[in-house]
Amino acid sequence: MVKFLQQIILKRKFKSLKRKVKVANLKLFKSALIVYNATNPEEDKIVRQFSRFLKEEGVKVESIGYYKKKNKKDEGPQDELGYYYLKKEELNWLHFPNTNAVKKKIATEYNLLLDLNLSGNFCLQMISSLSKATFKVGRASGYQKDVCDLTISMPKGNLTELIEQMKVYLQMINK
Repeated sequence: MVKFLQQIILKRKFKSLKRKVKVANLKLFKSALIVYNATNPEEDKIVRQFSRFLKEEGVKVESIGYYKKKNKKDEGPQDELGYYYLKKEELNWLHFPNTNAVKKKIATEYNLLLDLNLSGNFCLQMISSLSKATFKVGRASGYQKDVCDLTISMPKGNLTELIEQMKVYLQMINK
């Protein structure tokens, strides 16, 4: 029942979303938001390396990583400059984020949104769907087919390969 309600509410909000789509080359993007599952420390490290690459290209990068605690004592990673970690306590009963920090990032018109949500996590789906980013890139499966402006078809769940393909295609556009 909860999943059904989540999808209904999200679809209504998504239909009412007004944003301008602007396709550009990686060199022309000024700001980016990366959305990903930060529960796995190895994947968090890979995303941080990708973020560093984008910063070297002159893009101001921010990220939202969803962190699912492993046990009650698990504090999880701490927020730091450009990296925001969303935890289950910051979600309402429908798993919509209810913090001002996330709401502000959703409302910000980033030039680029990179959806690295390979697990299909609903709160990340919601952020990606409702973001006002002008160009969205993600994997060609699940909700991303409807939400992203550029989708990349690839085998199951390889974050490193997805990032490499994103780099290739974002550098090829408008060349």
